[in-house]
Amino acid sequence: MDEGFRTFDHTGDLGLEAWAGSPERLYALAVLGVLAQVAEAPGHVPEVEVHLALSAADPGDLLVDLCNAALLEAEVRGAVWTDARVTRVGPQGLEATLSGPRRDPRRQVFLREIKAVSHHDLELDLTPGGCRCRLVLDV
Repeated sequence: MDEGFRTFDHTGDLGLEAWAGSPERLYALAVLGVLAQVAEAPGHVPEVEVHLALSAADPGDLLVDLCNAALLEAEVRGAVWTDARVTRVGPQGLEATLSGPRRDPRRQVFLREIKAVSHHDLELDLTPGGCRCRLVLDV
């Protein structure tokens, strides 16, 4: 299966759809898709890395929590995440590593602020070989 992400118009906000062959890759691509709406970081060299261990009541909450944690960690650490690896996804938890360059307006193009990822209109399908999600980004 191919993988990727794309945006779509959503009333007053921005929508993001991602697809991948496995739940781990889908969660990682969702994070990368969200951060790609914040900044373009061509020719990135990873300078900052963070490890996350999250738990949530269900897979949808876990996806939203991961994306919001990635936004928060990027802001706190002054980074632009350009690589995301989800190493474990369970019924109520996951582990992930995010890495990327430090924020630098001389090296990156900043596109917009994403305030949060919402539960509004959340869609998530974790069928192996055909994982998909749709998220709404609060801009």
